[in-house]
Amino acid sequence: MKIHFFERNPADGQVSIEKLFSVIKKELSRKGVAYSVFVNPFKLSEMLKTLMYFKKNQGEINHITGDIHWSSLALDSRKTLLTVHDLSGYYQHTGLKKKLYYLLWIYLPLKKLRYITVISEKTKKEISWLLPSVASKIKVIPNCITVDILPIKFKDFSKMKLLIVGTRENKNIEKVLEACKDLNIALSIVGRLNERQSRLLEDYQYDFSNYINISDEKLRELYDESNVLCFPSTYEGFGLPILEAQARNCMVITSDLSPMKDVAGKGALLVNPHHTEEIRNAVLRIANEEDLRRELVIRGQENVKNYTPDWVVEQYTELYKKILANK
Repeated sequence: MKIHFFERNPADGQVSIEKLFSVIKKELSRKGVAYSVFVNPFKLSEMLKTLMYFKKNQGEINHITGDIHWSSLALDSRKTLLTVHDLSGYYQHTGLKKKLYYLLWIYLPLKKLRYITVISEKTKKEISWLLPSVASKIKVIPNCITVDILPIKFKDFSKMKLLIVGTRENKNIEKVLEACKDLNIALSIVGRLNERQSRLLEDYQYDFSNYINISDEKLRELYDESNVLCFPSTYEGFGLPILEAQARNCMVITSDLSPMKDVAGKGALLVNPHHTEEIRNAVLRIANEEDLRRELVIRGQENVKNYTPDWVVEQYTELYKKILANK
């Protein structure tokens, strides 16, 4: 068995898919499975060149790891697996761009392919609503944790150290900044700040540090140094920072929406991401309730055991075997 992975050329700072599949590939190697990786070297405007390049390099098992769904048009449908992470592009676009996205990222690839995986039930429901005829061939394989699980440790809480991972609109950082104003917290923010976010930080006189394009090692350090991840996102395909935080004994506040609430299990405080007061109350509860802090750390550690690389790779390997058998 040898897998040919086909990957996007990631945009600046957008490497979540690559980070996930680097762990998956490492686990495949540990199990003795061979693979090759083909990264799209062309721009989106050079789509035809990408299709030709991918077609030339297809193998006995092809796995498109995400985002470039349209590239499946160049590959053998009987030998190709596509992983869909989310449909954010569809919801972000309007008019002609939305129609093109539907055609090239949803309709044509998903109708053509025999094997499709998604990373959450939420993404499966979104696809099934837009294209009911493909629902029966979609399999949910969640993301795995991408950091080592630390032994349980209850961190010092003399001052709250709050971590925010991601600054795009869906990450809801403005609501967090509104919610936590006047609280005695140190804030670490991962991601490039826009003008409005920078202004709020200045207006509310936050003690904060901002990190852009950081290494995986630095991100692990931030999880280890922080005692709370505040992640009240309004839209995710999965929500990997939740698991990363839980694995590093960092308590989690996240949205009461799927898939975030499903990924978090019982190891997080859930809030309505649109209600500033709920976010603030969750932060204050953690600050004031020691028993709650201990419970969140323990339950978070229990939850991440459901998302190990070994288990996730087993799910993919079953599909790879089906492809080889042409089932």
